[in-house]
Amino acid sequence: MQGRSDPPGNDLELEGVTKRFGSFVAVRSLSLSVARGEFVCLLGPSGCGKTTTLRMIAGLEEPDEGEIRIGGERVNDTPPWERDVSMMFQDFALFPHMTVRKQVGFGLEMLKRPQEEIRRRVEETLATFEIGALAERKPDTLSGGQKQRVALARALITQPRLLLLDEPIGSLDFSLREAVMLELKDVQRRLGISFVFVTHDQNEAFSLGDKVVVMNQAEIDQTATPETIFERPRTRFVAQFIQGNNVFEGVVESVAEGRVRVRTSLGSFLVPVGNAGPPAPETTVSFSVRAELLTERPGPEHPNRIAAVCHAVEYLGALRRYDLRISDGRSVKCERFGPSAPRIEQGAQVTLGWRVEDGVLHAPAGGKA
Repeated sequence: MQGRSDPPGNDLELEGVTKRFGSFVAVRSLSLSVARGEFVCLLGPSGCGKTTTLRMIAGLEEPDEGEIRIGGERVNDTPPWERDVSMMFQDFALFPHMTVRKQVGFGLEMLKRPQEEIRRRVEETLATFEIGALAERKPDTLSGGQKQRVALARALITQPRLLLLDEPIGSLDFSLREAVMLELKDVQRRLGISFVFVTHDQNEAFSLGDKVVVMNQAEIDQTATPETIFERPRTRFVAQFIQGNNVFEGVVESVAEGRVRVRTSLGSFLVPVGNAGPPAPETTVSFSVRAELLTERPGPEHPNRIAAVCHAVEYLGALRRYDLRISDGRSVKCERFGPSAPRIEQGAQVTLGWRVEDGVLHAPAGGKA
């Protein structure tokens, strides 16, 4: 099965897209681009607007404002079957009465392709997805992973410009989900088709996405590579949503030499100014530090320090995650990797420290993502 050979450019552009259901705003002034052959993940909690966004791209919902362009052409008024997209749902939506062979060829049948072309492309696609041995079976005889392959083959045989995936692996068990994620990424790279993938699972988004779009309350809070979102969350919401961040809030005491001194109920801490620019004195700000960047043995290079008591230890094989409680009763996470890493015993009193450069100052909510 060969991939598309379209020239470089954006396969998808959303500009100022808004969708309302009565008085409820499901998506607010959303702008996003998907480059040719890019794997983009829409990530966020339930109700943030990610599935509504996907349905508008597919043509299953109409935007109230803004413009949707696929391959540079405005498609706001184009029906779903005339858009160069395919969609894969969480339940796979396989036809119970059709064999795998008929399922895979269904899209080409609807496009009224010649029978010889359909036969040839179905055989190629069955081979590509390694489901030739399943060709005469029906969905009720297939495992979850086999159904996923069939649904993916059916969606991609027409070689759409975009494949839209609405939490397609959320119902699979953990070990199968890991295998399917690797397979999805491999297929997408080989075919060069742009994927837009909706998920609430950050591990899925970070494993699959070339670009991750974090949504919150109908808007985009941050669009960046997985590494940037993991290491440099733009807003307090992103930092709290992404596992492993410790978030603190306080008032700006001073700004000097690229550092902000933030006064909190736990003391004062130094944080780099960051990309958002220096905040004004006496304004309320938040900042975060990753759990793996805390040390229980702070030295001179760790001026930021807090006292804590180890409340619980979570053993995850190569990773130990410590839940520590600070003076105001809040939880702070600390993580250690590898069998030889220093251990903190439950009930132990420790002083946690981190370097100035390990802190991330957040931008205010809203604004450019």
